[in-house]
This record gives sequence, C-alpha cells and structure tokens, in this order.
Amino acid sequence: MNPNKKVRRLQGLLYTSGVGTILFSLWTGIREIGIFFESLKNMSGFDEGIISVRIMKSILVAIAFFVIFGTAFFYVYIGRSAVQVSQGERKSNVYIVLAAFIVAISFITYIYEFTSAQSPGWFEAEDIILFVIDLTSNIILAEVVVYSVLLKRLRD
Repeated sequence: MNPNKKVRRLQGLLYTSGVGTILFSLWTGIREIGIFFESLKNMSGFDEGIISVRIMKSILVAIAFFVIFGTAFFYVYIGRSAVQVSQGERKSNVYIVLAAFIVAISFITYIYEFTSAQSPGWFEAEDIILFVIDLTSNIILAEVVVYSVLLKRLRD
C-alpha cells in the first residue's frame, strides 16, 4: 500500500477514535454521577458523629465534582489531542501516555473484579451492560494509542 494512503487511513482512524473518546467522556461523567448518587443514598445510615452527615455530604459533593469533571477533562483532552494529531496540528505525546495509563488501569480493574467475583452468577444484567460499555470505551482508547504510535512511525 502507498505510504501516503496508509497515513491518510491512519489519520481517519485516529480522528474517528478521538471523536469517540470525546463522546465517551459524556458516558464516563454520567456513570460517575450515578455511582456518586448511589453512594450518597447509602450514607443515610450514618450516625451523627464528629462531622455531621450534612457536612460529610457537602464535602463528598465537592470531591465528586472535581473527580467527575477531572476524569471527563482527561477523556476530552485525549480525544481532542488525537483529533489534532490526525489533522497534523499537534505533536505532543502526553495524550498517548494518559490513554495508555487509563487503559492499563481499567484492564487491571476488570481482571480484579472478575477474579474476586463470588460466583459466575454474581453479576447482574446491569453490571454486564455497564461492563460492555466501559470495555468499548477502553477499546477506543487503546485504538487511539495504537493509531497514534503507528501514525507517528509513518510520519517520521
């Protein structure tokens, strides 16, 4: 295949993966907000101690805000950087390292969750659906890493 054709093909694939990463940042934010509200519901059983439940919830809301938007920012940064690299506008490799780190941590988490499961029937349908969506998101991130590295090699 013509090297220019390969570059254009990889640029298109990287662009698509970058846009997919940006779109999945919305999913990540929504999922984390859901997890956060679920954990807030579970806090209703706490006793009034040194810190009241109201203050504890306020602190958790502030922390959750930074975590949720920080995570979404990372996904948007990775996706936007991939789109810019695919268009030849950027040369930084920081987004590749971030994407690879997120993918590695996610797959380590998947392995841990499956090996620590109590029994094969332990997972509910909702858990399986969430897993498939998260896995898809991580596959797209892995594609960003692979296409970025291949494109960099062809351009150099």
